[in-house]
Amino acid sequence: MPTTRSGKRTRVPWKTDTQVRNTTVTLPVFMAYCGVAASLRAWNISQSKFIVTLRAKDDFYHPVYAEAVEAFAAGIWTCREFTSYAYEWKDRSFRDEMEAHKNKRAIFIAPPDYNLDDDERLFSDALLDLKPRTRRHAEAALRRAGLPLCDRDVDLLLSEPWPRLVKAFQDRRHPMLALERLRTHSRMPSKPVAEVSKPLGPTLADMHGYGPALEWGTNLAKDLADYKAGVLPWSAVDTGVLLSGPPGTGKTMFAGALANTCQVPIIHGSVSRWQEAGALDSHLKAMRASFAEAKEKAPSILFIDEVDTFGDRTETDRNRGYLRCAMAGLLELLDGFDRREGVVVIGACNFPEQLDPAIRRAGRLDRHFEIPLPDKQSRLSILGFHSGIELDQSQSEKFAVATDGLSGADIEQLVRDAKRTARRRVEVLSGTHVIEQLRPLTELPEEYVRHLAVHEAGHALVASEIGYGQVSEIRISRYRIDGKRSELGRVQYDQTRDRPKTPADYRNAIAVCLGGIAAELELFGSFTDGASGSDTADLNRATELATILEGGLGMGHTLVVEDQVQLERLRTYNLEFRRHVHAVLESEFERAKSAVRARRAALDTIVDRLMDVTVMSGDEVFEIMDRHRRPTVSLAKKAAT
Repeated sequence: MPTTRSGKRTRVPWKTDTQVRNTTVTLPVFMAYCGVAASLRAWNISQSKFIVTLRAKDDFYHPVYAEAVEAFAAGIWTCREFTSYAYEWKDRSFRDEMEAHKNKRAIFIAPPDYNLDDDERLFSDALLDLKPRTRRHAEAALRRAGLPLCDRDVDLLLSEPWPRLVKAFQDRRHPMLALERLRTHSRMPSKPVAEVSKPLGPTLADMHGYGPALEWGTNLAKDLADYKAGVLPWSAVDTGVLLSGPPGTGKTMFAGALANTCQVPIIHGSVSRWQEAGALDSHLKAMRASFAEAKEKAPSILFIDEVDTFGDRTETDRNRGYLRCAMAGLLELLDGFDRREGVVVIGACNFPEQLDPAIRRAGRLDRHFEIPLPDKQSRLSILGFHSGIELDQSQSEKFAVATDGLSGADIEQLVRDAKRTARRRVEVLSGTHVIEQLRPLTELPEEYVRHLAVHEAGHALVASEIGYGQVSEIRISRYRIDGKRSELGRVQYDQTRDRPKTPADYRNAIAVCLGGIAAELELFGSFTDGASGSDTADLNRATELATILEGGLGMGHTLVVEDQVQLERLRTYNLEFRRHVHAVLESEFERAKSAVRARRAALDTIVDRLMDVTVMSGDEVFEIMDRHRRPTVSLAKKAAT
């Protein structure tokens, strides 16, 4: 079984004359080896016994990866003559399974188009995704071959198909000559090729971070396609939706992407533009014109911005009569006697609470989706859409930290500034120009980052161990925005509670809050000050939960309950009550420390992995926890035979 201590440094085939089964490890094989080693990092243990399956993605060529797996196996196992430890899953793999079972050691590769069945999954100790080649792999391969690092050569190694790389880098040919021949016969264009124009702009496939709105839009596209084909009546189509959120979150862009996906025209309306028409009659005439245009081009989407400007008809002020009549006109157009068949209306606003309830009645804008500020992946997608460039790993991490809290409009402005900088320097737009526009960042020391990794890993481990909730993601940051207090680490949980909470639920939450400092104590002997101070800090939150448990819910030493203000006073001035709160905290702290000590090996593995990638999925955490779970040995006597 794997451990937390990897022996990769002593076994990586850095020497260019390294041979595996009498075959030299060529440059493309070494690149593939880097991906294999990254996937099997936790299994890189000398003489260990395991059978794992690597699931390949699209960028795959079996001859190269088979040799790469052999190179990895040669570093940890003693390969016997005529025996291979690299196998490919195919329709008939019985002999390979028998050989692997006999040797107790094997690495299977599942091609991208191969569907593993339950028996094959059961046969493998672990199912791991095969890491694709990256810039780091290409740079490492060039360094190993003694070749200078050049962006063009790195791009060449990443863009050329594996079969062409194999043909270029042969055992008998020096890597420099192979690279020169590859440059000469490269399929990469010698000059930039004009991008294919996208007159329709982005589609829903290009949008990220819109949550349920994205799913609704995808379903609407299918319904409209069926409606246009005559197989679905208009009455079965959702005809109205309300989008709300802060300015710049991309509500208008979402509407355009929806129209592009549905392949229907979009008509842009705006309450303020309708009002610009002048008097009430002109206002109503402009509004009816927008609906008429949408109906003429049906099926279509009518996007109405600033719909909250109408306000609530129950309010009274000097302009309420005008707005009440305008609102009545809108309601009539939405679902009046003259039905709007073929027109989907999307309303957008910043303050949905100011809307008249009638506008959200069934048949009008009855669905409501809140569009939040974009998350990390969404911000990167917005950047890619507006700039057409892709950041490397280091730049992506800086971008994610520095743009936290920015809207899509803010990122679009950032791209304009980056393009202006590139034009002034007469340079091609790159990630460097984008990074220069960000807020100043400070790179955190390695020791500080390890403390963050240990702390967040402690939260995740305790949550998994006590059954608090399934971990969906762990994230740490290597950078901090200068002059701003920002979140440097976070663990997200998936908790689906369909029952009332018990005292055990509150105690579990307290233990998870204390899991971070429990892990720091276990590894460093003390914990840092980030666990307290703010209302959302771990110790503050744990203390608040323990206080509520003891005096606000009747689940502690007494059934008497107090309000929140009184609870804080009790904790401050009533020594007996304070002792009860302390006892709860101390008890759950001991439970958290016990879980950390019992699962120390898993903790170390999670920390090492987090230091490498800064972001881990919940599935990866679960796999590490499961892999390091101690087997239970039954002490029951064997039944007599």
